[in-house]
Amino acid sequence: MSADFSPELQAYGGWIAAAAIQQQDLFNDVVGPDSLEADLDARTLSSERGVLGGISLLGSFSELDRTWLWGWANPGFGPDAPAVAPTLAIREFGERHGIAEFTTDSPDLGGFEQPAQAAITLAIAAGSVLGGRGVWSTAINEGRGHVYLHVADEQLPLAGFDAIATPRLLMTAISVFPADHRQVVRGYLQHFGLRYDEGPDAIRGTAPDGGPIVVEFDDLGRVGNISVQPRPQS
Repeated sequence: MSADFSPELQAYGGWIAAAAIQQQDLFNDVVGPDSLEADLDARTLSSERGVLGGISLLGSFSELDRTWLWGWANPGFGPDAPAVAPTLAIREFGERHGIAEFTTDSPDLGGFEQPAQAAITLAIAAGSVLGGRGVWSTAINEGRGHVYLHVADEQLPLAGFDAIATPRLLMTAISVFPADHRQVVRGYLQHFGLRYDEGPDAIRGTAPDGGPIVVEFDDLGRVGNISVQPRPQS
């Protein structure tokens, strides 16, 4: 049986996952596949398209020992480095909410079925604490690891509610954080400030255009049907 994230990270991750995935998708579309160059002292990420500011070093993942290393625990940087200091908010958040992955200097991801994917998940969940626009990564050590940077530049757009994408986002989020399907749905709706009612068999909400959102659950609390309809015409 493979390892999994702690119940505390499962709860937080489930809450933010769908919106965080949507934001990351938008970030990837906007930033594109261009070759980027990071300057951790200046906290910039540069490409032929321009310069993004407000980057922070989340951490790195080693393919060799399959561990994550937070920037504040990396002896080459430390907590006072310009690109690391903003990420201390993640550690403080972890301390407040008992999320061990956010407070342990070097979490071991070796027990996961896909350790590299677990590292990406950890980076995006951590980045959401900082409320930024996305996470960028690049290979290091001749491909034997990756470094993950959080980007907070307000030039980058924030994702809005997307009725068409909602079913896919919810199901993808559930596949990443499957512990509590209802938590995933609640978190996504609340992220956009949408009104909803929760019953034993479904969560029913209202989209920004006034259309109904219905997410049905089976007897085990698993998501069944997801329906997002346009507002009925009067």
